[in-house]
Amino acid sequence: MKLTEKISYWLLALISFILQIPHSMAPWGNGNYPTDVCIHARIAEWMNQGLVLYQDMFDHKGPLVFPVYIVYWLSSSSTPYGVWLMDILILFLSLVLIYRMAKLFVASDQALWITLLMACFIQLPFTDEGGSDWLVMPGCIYSCYLLAKRLKDEQYCSLTEIFLFSVSVSICMMTKPNTSACMIPIAVFIVWHLIRHFDLRVLGRYALGVVLGVGIILVPIAIWLVQQDNFDGFIEGYWRFNTSSYGPISAHKWLMGKLIVTLVCLPAFFTYVVYAIFANKRAWHFWLVTILFFFTVALNAYLKNGYPHYILPSIGVFALVLVLAWQHIHSRKALLVAISAIYLLVGIGASGARVYLRLTPFDTSVDEQTALYINSQTEADDFVMVCDVVDRSRWKFMDPSYSFVFRLWLLLDAKPASPYFFLPPSITPQMSAYSWELITQRMPKFVVCTDDHKADYIGIGYTEDKDLHNDFYILRRP
Repeated sequence: MKLTEKISYWLLALISFILQIPHSMAPWGNGNYPTDVCIHARIAEWMNQGLVLYQDMFDHKGPLVFPVYIVYWLSSSSTPYGVWLMDILILFLSLVLIYRMAKLFVASDQALWITLLMACFIQLPFTDEGGSDWLVMPGCIYSCYLLAKRLKDEQYCSLTEIFLFSVSVSICMMTKPNTSACMIPIAVFIVWHLIRHFDLRVLGRYALGVVLGVGIILVPIAIWLVQQDNFDGFIEGYWRFNTSSYGPISAHKWLMGKLIVTLVCLPAFFTYVVYAIFANKRAWHFWLVTILFFFTVALNAYLKNGYPHYILPSIGVFALVLVLAWQHIHSRKALLVAISAIYLLVGIGASGARVYLRLTPFDTSVDEQTALYINSQTEADDFVMVCDVVDRSRWKFMDPSYSFVFRLWLLLDAKPASPYFFLPPSITPQMSAYSWELITQRMPKFVVCTDDHKADYIGIGYTEDKDLHNDFYILRRP
């Protein structure tokens, strides 16, 4: 490895650390944990205690999300530094792959600058949540890197490359299906390239790589599902829920989600337009990149509810388009300055927002006092319930109650009375009815709720025990 390349990798490591300074789970973080990290970490701890995912607790994420949170078990609930370190590693690996992709087409110094610009862009949808879209991002970027190599030399993939590509696909499919969107056109291209220049030995190599790559991920999951007798729960709670319409979504929410995603994607859209103007439109790879770009954005960013972090699996495609655009316009200084300014500005703005959200003082006393009170009067086998009634559309600026429901679950010792211990996206009426049926059967010892649910519980015999901050109440079982 050349000295300049080693220096680049050390610089990328430093950038990864700097960009993760505004992180709620860093040693200096303010404890304002994002929603997903609270949910995933709580599920991981319950799994460690013997509860079964998709049966005792629900989430629409795949089984691969939660074992990752072994890093959470290595630290306490109040100081989960392991998640912060994991996020630094994921960002570093992603930047290294982007750098190697860029080096295929431009000089090392330009590749480093492009990587820095993409690091700035990643700050826009990233919210240090350790969610499924973030966890699969390196695999998606690797898939785009693999395509970039084929665009460069049109050679066959090696056994290692097909193996890693298959691992990446399998991880996406067992984390959240739509995150594998970018891999579908890439896989089609690999198959088309093999058919076009058919070689029996290469076919055998590809088949072996696919079997090994898929098997190393799916076999352990299949064994786990058999041991837990959990195939039906997996199919219903993960696969069917993610591949069907969740429930009615208001027109206002639908429009707002698409508007937010569009605004976040604007730098990538602008870069694609530049690429399209200057690329050779007769080249077959232009159409391949175009299909890849819009197919990936549609499935990741526009198909679901429109949360910005859904864009993270598209980062590899955005990086590829930026690299190709840069290659075509390397002598047009004004355009390069304009592109650089756009990415730098969005990165600075997003980082500033994260600093405010994750490092400024944040009141966690209500969470801690509530958990201390409930834990002092419950055992590990008791049931409790925390009703998710916070308006998800509000920003968390100046509103400490936003994460109250989710962070409280991290601190409680008892079990959830319902698998739907939080409100999944667009929960169906059937889920709500089943949840209420279980709650009335199990009669949790304590319920934390607001006025929206208070009357329902009082109607089945609960009494008000404490009046908490921001109109939250602790209700006690009769």
